[in-house]
Amino acid sequence: MFHRTVRRLCAGAHGVLKLRHSKRIQLIGAFASGAFLSGALMASAIHSPIAAIAATRKAPRVHLAASSRLDLLRNEAGSGDEFANRELSVALMDRYDSTGDSDNLYEAMVWFDRRWETSGNTELVARVVERYCGQRVVRWHRLCIGGE
Repeated sequence: MFHRTVRRLCAGAHGVLKLRHSKRIQLIGAFASGAFLSGALMASAIHSPIAAIAATRKAPRVHLAASSRLDLLRNEAGSGDEFANRELSVALMDRYDSTGDSDNLYEAMVWFDRRWETSGNTELVARVVERYCGQRVVRWHRLCIGGE
């Protein structure tokens, strides 16, 4: 039975181009209606109650609750908030001053470099030049290189 079906399909495939006009239209119509029905089934499956249950089980988006002030400032500064960027840079520099951890100064300079040309950063520029140009993290920063 399987061989007969395969033979008929192969014979049909060879003869598709030789079909009369009405049979070609029937074949195209059958294909189009099948595609339409499968699309309708998929669309109805999206709005089924089971899809609603599965949607609640999906992983939450990246927007997670910030556990600390710095995490909140990082989220806001990452979305383009200039005030949060400035506050984050100041907070990280203050943390570097209190702990001496160079990772904090490096991160502060990364956030500072993102929006260093804004007018509110003149105090930060002065602070970087006065206090941190001797540090290894900032030594080769464009503000600390002589002659520029």
